[in-house]
Amino acid sequence: MDSDFNTFWKAYAPDETRFPHRRAATYRLWCQRSEMAQQAMLTQVTAQPPPKSKNPYFYVLDFPEPEPVFLRGNEKGDLVQVRYNGLYKICTRETAQQFHLQIVKTW
Repeated sequence: MDSDFNTFWKAYAPDETRFPHRRAATYRLWCQRSEMAQQAMLTQVTAQPPPKSKNPYFYVLDFPEPEPVFLRGNEKGDLVQVRYNGLYKICTRETAQQFHLQIVKTW
C-alpha cells in the first residue's frame, strides 16, 4: 500500500511548496479508500497526471469509487451470477473476485 501511494505521489507530482502538509493528509485519506479505488487512481495518474494546480488531497477525496461491470449473460467466458445491492447480476468470475462479490451460481 505504501509503495502504491509513493508511486501515486511521484506521478501526481504536486507542488509541495504550495501544499506543504498535504502528503500526510492525503496518505491518511488514501488508506481509507478501497484497494480498487487506489489502483484506479494510480492507473489514471500514471497515464495522465492531473493539473499541477489540483490539490492531491481533493483528488483522492473526490475520486469516484469503481463499480463492477455487469453483463447481459449472452457473452462468452467464465460468467457467474452474483448478488449486488440486493439484486442478482451477471459478471465475469474475475470481476466477482476483484469486488469480493458473493457468487450465487455459475452461469
